Amino acid sequence: MSASPRYGLTTLTGVVIASMIGFGAFTTSGFSLASLGTPARVLWAWLAGGLVALCGAVAYGELARRLPLSGGEYLYLSRTLGPWAGFQAGWVSLTAGFSGAIAGAAIVFEAYAAPLVGLSGVPEGVLATGVILVFGLGHGLLARPAALAQNSIVAIKLLVLVVFLLVAASRWKVHSWSWSGVPGQVPETGLIQQSLSFARSVMWISLSYAGFNAGIYVAAETRDPERTVPRSLWLGTVVVTVLYLLLNMVFVTAVPADRIVLQKHVAAIAAEAIGGVQLKTLISLVVCLGTLSSVAGMLMTGPRVFSRMADDGLFPAWFRSGPQSVQRTVGLQAAIAVALVVFLRDYLSLLDYLSSVLAISSAVAVVTLLLPVRGSAASGVFRFPHPIYLVAAALYVVATAVIAVLMAVDDPRDLLGALLTVVSGSVVWMFFERGGRRPV
Repeated sequence: MSASPRYGLTTLTGVVIASMIGFGAFTTSGFSLASLGTPARVLWAWLAGGLVALCGAVAYGELARRLPLSGGEYLYLSRTLGPWAGFQAGWVSLTAGFSGAIAGAAIVFEAYAAPLVGLSGVPEGVLATGVILVFGLGHGLLARPAALAQNSIVAIKLLVLVVFLLVAASRWKVHSWSWSGVPGQVPETGLIQQSLSFARSVMWISLSYAGFNAGIYVAAETRDPERTVPRSLWLGTVVVTVLYLLLNMVFVTAVPADRIVLQKHVAAIAAEAIGGVQLKTLISLVVCLGTLSSVAGMLMTGPRVFSRMADDGLFPAWFRSGPQSVQRTVGLQAAIAVALVVFLRDYLSLLDYLSSVLAISSAVAVVTLLLPVRGSAASGVFRFPHPIYLVAAALYVVATAVIAVLMAVDDPRDLLGALLTVVSGSVVWMFFERGGRRPV
């Protein structure tokens, strides 16, 4: 990968923003409203998710400063906890972190784009597959133009979202905003039930913030990664958190709660209520851009994990770093995502699976800040991070653990997907061990 472009702060921040603003941002509030009962509680959940993500961004920035190499969670866990833990992190990235998220974003793009371009009659999955293939070819064969296109998409998306918010602000005094809860639904009053409902919603919402760590996956291809990667994570996360709070305040109050509860198209419903069909079309275009840039960002960052695993002997040698590695790994990632498009059906189950698996994987990666680095990447002297990074890491890990436990208490099936992912990863790991493949 030595011949790959060198990314700067602008591109890397764009990757973070693009990876964060995906399908969850425009669909999750309808499900959170069903769980929490009132718009105010939904917004508190979005704020909590943003604060947790910001703590994670600070902690990940320190991880990137300590190991300024591509590979993400796989790199951090394999260099501290050992090859099995690293492989599990890479397996999570392969099956859920990138493939599942790319497939989900492409499916939401199809749902919003098909009515706009008059293709509602096209068989399900065709548009989603096309988007994945187009961006897969772009990042695999035309890396530098693809990076420029990525920046352009992010800029256009942010501009249109700002326009949407300005339109909503102009209607603030004349539109009938609704802060009341779902009719007939009595909000939970007991502390335990409130905590369980809030934890589930924050976990769903955390999926919308999941891309806060996107810059770490291309750290080795970034100019001055020790400074650029942490700054891109912090900046991107703050921008997206503010944007999410403003957007979802509009989404959950623009219409009575019963019109958006359990709906995936909350953004389009809210836009039509405050600005008619034209604004609905505009926000639908924004969702399309958001999901497009999310697909593009993840296809750009994810494959680097698999090249790093191949370099360490834990993935087929065909994907090792080299002149053709980008094309091969991007092709693999796109192929897996396309396969998942065919099988993904239940959107809420997808939210439960992706949010829980990715949050737990990220929390384990952050814990490695407290551990010395192994192997050739070690500096020989282990230094504890600055207290501010330790506090951020502790807050992120504790918050994630508490939310995961509360979700499991509420419904143990929510963590079944995470367990199956670890078990299947262990089976594949045994194959590599028996084949004599060992990390370098």
